[in-house]
Amino acid sequence: MMNKFGKELGEFLEYKNISIKEFADRINTTSKNLIDIIKGNVELSQNMIYNISFITSIPVSYIENVEQNYKMDKIIKDYLDEEHITIRNYINKFSYKELSEKYHLVYRDPRNDYMIAKDILKYLRITNPNSLTKENNVIFYKSKNDKPELLALWLERCNRIIENQKVEKYTKENIDKLVEFIKKEASNNLFDENKLILKFNENGIFLAIEDDLKGTKVRGAFKVLNDKPAIFITKKHKRYADIYFALLHELAHCKSDFNRAKSGSIITLLDDKETEDYEIKADKKTLDWMVSDKIYENIKYDYKKIDELDVIKSFYVYRLAKDNIIKYSDKLYQNYNPLIKNEL
Repeated sequence: MMNKFGKELGEFLEYKNISIKEFADRINTTSKNLIDIIKGNVELSQNMIYNISFITSIPVSYIENVEQNYKMDKIIKDYLDEEHITIRNYINKFSYKELSEKYHLVYRDPRNDYMIAKDILKYLRITNPNSLTKENNVIFYKSKNDKPELLALWLERCNRIIENQKVEKYTKENIDKLVEFIKKEASNNLFDENKLILKFNENGIFLAIEDDLKGTKVRGAFKVLNDKPAIFITKKHKRYADIYFALLHELAHCKSDFNRAKSGSIITLLDDKETEDYEIKADKKTLDWMVSDKIYENIKYDYKKIDELDVIKSFYVYRLAKDNIIKYSDKLYQNYNPLIKNEL
């Protein structure tokens, strides 16, 4: 079938006792073409939709909606056939129930799996399911994530959060200002999400801190929107140094991978065993910002006299744990890198 509305049009003509020839003349087409339309053998042109609407008073928007839904159903069905999966398996890939609860997505017909799929694609602002999995697409820069559907939903959620942020002019020098601001907050064991967002916006960077959907390993993301950086981080981070490490890591990408991020989002994953060189470089820069390498090398075994050291304590024990000098379960780590008050 090439169109869906043709069947309804045939029923309409039969109900109104209008002949094929008479109606074909009225909409300026041939009887053969009208029969093909009714049988669904030809696609409806925009001009034909207008003509049918003008004669029948059926709203153009209604006919267009019937056709658009049919085309989307066909696109989805073709994709399902290629992937050898059912429509229920497909929407389950998006954790559609959790998606609705966490990101407040309202399904037009929660009993219709195809309608749910279309609502998800509309939320993602894409017209073809293949867009999420094709190699080197603009949605992900990194393709190794094993849950691309959930990652895409989180990225889109963050995109929607930053849409209304008013961001000032960005310059590279602003990175250093933000690093100093973060260090000041961390030194006092402070974390204020709204204050952080405002500070980043004032320095030319979009910022979203948002829950991801269960099952992803995403920690953060960096992208460039019309020459302005955007940083997204998840709420996996429960301690001060953890969340500030995530923020600083994305700022490190901002400093060294600005042009790379113009091609798509640079995704940072938790416990990524196949880390790219640019991720390793960003980690090193982040740790140096937290406690400078020069100082750290001289004091990394002096943790027993931590109170005498002129360092940000949470950052110091974080580095020690990263280097396996102390354990994350140690009291030293727990005490000096405490859980965030008013946990995210």
